[in-house]
Amino acid sequence: MSLKNKILLAISFFFAFVAELMVLLWIANATELAAESAKEPRITIESLGLPQRSLNLISLSPVVVDGKTVGAVAVYDDPATPRSQDYLELYDSGGDLVAVGWFDQFGIERIAIDRALLEGRDDLHGVFVTVVDGEPI
Repeated sequence: MSLKNKILLAISFFFAFVAELMVLLWIANATELAAESAKEPRITIESLGLPQRSLNLISLSPVVVDGKTVGAVAVYDDPATPRSQDYLELYDSGGDLVAVGWFDQFGIERIAIDRALLEGRDDLHGVFVTVVDGEPI
């Protein structure tokens, strides 16, 4: 084998190695992105069946226990309904959403609570569970 052929063979092996390395890096990056997006729960209004119309904030009140503010309650009104209070959000002292209450399209009152609270944990993740008659569904 001539020197020219040996050099061309070495260059071919080098570019094949670089191409394989690029493919492996692309796969690793795609796996990392998929893992990151799987960590973050995707809670949407549609997934809970919450109202999609514009709501008006009618009250934002602190929740006080023994003189200490432990959270806040936000109450909203949907102008398209005859009810004065259509949607409720409960926040903890850190500003994290803890629970949501609303009336669905049939006028049935619904409540969703962060799963961590139902399991007795303090680490809220934004994964909500619908509760009916005190029992999670």
